[in-house]
Amino acid sequence: MRHCWILLLPFLFGSGCRPAADPAWASGTVETDVVRVGSRHGGRVVALKVSEGDSVQSGQVIADLAAPELEAVRAQAAAQLAELEAGARPEELATAQAELAAITADAGLAVSEAGRVRRLAGEGVATALEFDRADARARAMEKSVTAARSRLELLQAGTRIERLDQIRARLRELDAQVAELHVIAPSQAVVESLPVKVGDMVAPNREVATLLPSNHLWVRVYVPQPWIGHMHLGDPVELRADAFPGRMFAGQIEQVAREAEFTPRNVQTPGERVQQVFAIKVRLPAGDDALRAGMSIEARFPRVPPAVAETHHRL
Repeated sequence: MRHCWILLLPFLFGSGCRPAADPAWASGTVETDVVRVGSRHGGRVVALKVSEGDSVQSGQVIADLAAPELEAVRAQAAAQLAELEAGARPEELATAQAELAAITADAGLAVSEAGRVRRLAGEGVATALEFDRADARARAMEKSVTAARSRLELLQAGTRIERLDQIRARLRELDAQVAELHVIAPSQAVVESLPVKVGDMVAPNREVATLLPSNHLWVRVYVPQPWIGHMHLGDPVELRADAFPGRMFAGQIEQVAREAEFTPRNVQTPGERVQQVFAIKVRLPAGDDALRAGMSIEARFPRVPPAVAETHHRL
């Protein structure tokens, strides 16, 4: 019986899941990005368009929020812009034209009166003071005509373009805030969680949903130090998962860690340095929905010589 246990030990505690002829396999886990979407403005949740576990496409609405005060401010800005673009009303233009005509008539009368006083002053009938008063009134009325004409021209020209640009920019800002009331998916993904319910008040920048992008999966595995010299970015990787026996998946090395893990930095002896492991990130091809985040997986690196891998397993 003791001999039977000794014979079973290699199968119980060894790496029986790896082929004996090719030991360049490493265990890892399928991972993905986690995207937390929300609203930069906030509001009350009025509708949830998806459920946990649903697949969503890029641009699909996940939740609708309501902020009536924001809608009111936006309507006010839109009305202000429409008023400025319309310019002066016909009644305002007619009033300005009538004022200009009246002031022009008064100015003509003042000029005529100043001329008569000048002649009378030359004949010695009018005093110099009377002439100065008439002349000053005539000059003042000419300036009034210039001011009235400028007011009319301003009304006819409409609002300054700079003022219109300010209101339009403000309206675009409000439109962006209104758009934030619709929480959308940035890419194709799976809804991992919805921590809010209809009726909840959502503060600005608070998470509304957690998404797992379905087009960016990778596998993170840890390999011993001797393997690093045989790995390069873009190298092919063969993958297999327990959920799909007999099926192989293809991947590529996307990242090789710059620092070892699980071993103190002051380890110096070769026998101990060989126990250091490095994280390897293996990108999976997009469009394959078979593998899911969290799955255990094994990765084979064809460019790692079997002799190097076998040496590690013996250590």
